Amino acid sequence: MAKRKRAERTEDAGKPNRPPTEFEERLYQLCKCIPAGKVSTYGALSAVLKSSPRAVGQALRRNPFAPVVPCHRVVASDMEIGGFSGGWGVSDPNVQRKRKLLEEEGIEFDGSVVRRTAALNAEELGRLLAEAK
Repeated sequence: MAKRKRAERTEDAGKPNRPPTEFEERLYQLCKCIPAGKVSTYGALSAVLKSSPRAVGQALRRNPFAPVVPCHRVVASDMEIGGFSGGWGVSDPNVQRKRKLLEEEGIEFDGSVVRRTAALNAEELGRLLAEAK
């Protein structure tokens, strides 16, 4: 039996080679409502979409439309920066890139935690989504 050749990792590794699902389309539309200088949480997005934070995280991990769909503006509910492009933990280069993007947009941190004053809750997100339609 022939050995399978391991696929080389590319910039698009983990990105879907298919059109977005209906859920992903709704999520990406909602994510685009988060303005620069603000963040929201996986939980807040999932509340608006009546989904789960994990489903939101997995779909954003596969976001093929960044930075048009600014998934870097989504953080964990404890305001930790969370993951980015499949990476996790503050020492991960992708997560460091996410922090840099947020800082460039004016987001302030207390250590590794985003200041809560920058966070939009589910109600505020829902309002922004309604205004965008």
